[in-house]
Formats: sequence, C-alpha cells, structure tokens
Amino acid sequence: MSILSTLGSFQAPLTLLLIIFGPSLLPRLINLFRPRALSSTPRPVRPPRPLTLKLILGVHTLWILKHLVLPPYDLFVNNNLPISISNSQIRYALLGSEYNPLTRQVHPLLELLMTRLKIMDSRILYFKFGHEPISECVWCQTPTDYLIYSLPNILSWYLLEATLLGGMAWKWIAGPEAPQRAETWRNTFGWILVVAAMVEGGIKWGWDLRVVEGDALHLASIIHTLRSIFLLSFPLVYTFLPLSPTPVSSSTLASIVSNTTSTLRLTSLARASIQRSPILRETWSLLGKRDAERKEIARRDEDVRRIVRELKLDEGTMRVGARGWIRDGWNGMVRVDPNPAARAGM
Repeated sequence: MSILSTLGSFQAPLTLLLIIFGPSLLPRLINLFRPRALSSTPRPVRPPRPLTLKLILGVHTLWILKHLVLPPYDLFVNNNLPISISNSQIRYALLGSEYNPLTRQVHPLLELLMTRLKIMDSRILYFKFGHEPISECVWCQTPTDYLIYSLPNILSWYLLEATLLGGMAWKWIAGPEAPQRAETWRNTFGWILVVAAMVEGGIKWGWDLRVVEGDALHLASIIHTLRSIFLLSFPLVYTFLPLSPTPVSSSTLASIVSNTTSTLRLTSLARASIQRSPILRETWSLLGKRDAERKEIARRDEDVRRIVRELKLDEGTMRVGARGWIRDGWNGMVRVDPNPAARAGM
C-alpha cells in the first residue's frame, strides 16, 4: 500500500515526465536489454516502418495521453477532499455554493450519489471503483455488484488493445515483417492483456482499503494511471521488440552440405596432386615450416595467448569441444547396446 500511496502522491509529475521523455527513452531501453550478437556479422537491415503503422501508433498515443492528462472525474481527487469529509461539504462540492432547492431540482442520480456517500463503506467503494459506478449503478449494493457493473469499462480498454494487436499482424498496416512479428510475440502479448485485465478486476474487488489518518488510497485513480501507462507502452514495445531468426530451409541446408562436400573433395585432390609433384612437394614443405615458425612465435606472445583463451580457441578447449561434438553425433547415429554379453546369452 505504501508503494501505491507514493505513486499517488507523484502521479501528476510522473505523468508529465512520461509524456515528455517516454517516446525517446523507450527504444533505447529496449535496445539496452536486447541480447548482443556474438558474431561480427552485421545485422540485417530492417525495412522502414510504413506510414500506416506510424499514424495508428500516433493516434493511439495521443488517445492514451488524453486520458492521462484528463482522467475520469473523481469527487475527492478533483476537489482535494479526504474520505472523512462531512456530508455537507460533499453536497457543497457537488452542487456548488449557489444551489437553491426552491429554484433548482437535483438530478435523481446525483441525489443517489449524495445519499450513498453518507456511509463510509460507500465512500470506500467510491475510492475503489471510481465515480461512474457509484453514481450511475442504481441496482448495485455489494462490491461484487459494482465489479460486475465496472467489467464492461475495464474490459473495453484491453479489448481495444487486443484489436490493435491483431491489426498489427497485417502487412498493409505494419509492413512485411508483420506476420513474423505476430508469430513470435502475439501469443505472449495476448496473454499479458488477459492477465492485466484479471489483475485490475481482482485488485478492485479484493483490495482491502482502510482509512488512515482521515484519508484512504485513491485506488481507482491510481489504477487508471497505471493502466494508461501500460497501454501507452504496449504497442510501442511490441513494435520495437526483436524478431526471431528466420529458420533455414531444407533446400538451403542441402546446398550448404553439397558445397562443403565439393570443397573437401577439391582439397583432397589438391593434396594428392602435391604429393605427386616434387616441386610442389618441396614448396609445400617450405610453407609448412614457415607456418610452424609463425605459430611458435604466436605461442610465445602473451597477448595472443590471452586473446585465444578469452575466445576459447586454445587447443585444449577446442579438443574437448570437438570430442563432445563427435561423441554426441555418434550416439545419435549409432545405438550401442550397454550389455552385449547378456543379449548374446539370450
């Protein structure tokens, strides 16, 4: 509760900082946590994002920012009133100082709201579910009733976000990478939306609000801010997340194996030709001696040895790795019977 109280105290400045610095910081944060490639091969150039996607993200961002800057009306937040305020002050905040019961009639729903707020339990429900359910739900009596009445409003946020997520899987909206991005991330982000909706409903229904020093936590207002920040970053994070590597097709693998086999065969033929020619054999021997001298000089160089150890290219590590690779490959191709004598006796 202390974390939410602190967030509620700094809600306005945090919202302002998010609006100013959020769009520029989000791509940098994603790149910061993105795993670095171990190889020196350059990353493939991504196609530019289409104008349709930029327009949709821009409209979505402006819509969420509008709800952040202009949150739903809250009697206690807008008028800076504690939960323990008197009924007359609540009536004054709702009707104003110039209200005259002889010349102006109070709307039945407004009268219902003032009647409900006379009870502390109803004020706590107001802090939980916000202004609209308490002021407009005529049949609501229990927290479960208010939750049922609030469900369409809660779910509408996440259903709209799910619709946006589904639309970003189309090429004409999000570009040629859209199907691959959807295949990689759509299920994960869909479940995130489901969990977020369940968490919001569960908090509003099960959170035990208590009055401390004449006031309580403005839960509905804080949830609105957290939800808006979450939904603001949701499609942006989805857009900037890395794609999974494209799987290599069987035809590509077959061509690679064929080229490797041809290279090995040419190498074998070249070595056989060298052995038949005395001149080539002598030249090959001189080149071998020169390479051996260079290797010996490199072995004595401490800097070279340190770099080799860091890259795990020393002979011992490579020998162990090759031995394990050969053993695993052999075990996968040939099944060795662990007890051949017993099988022979049978």
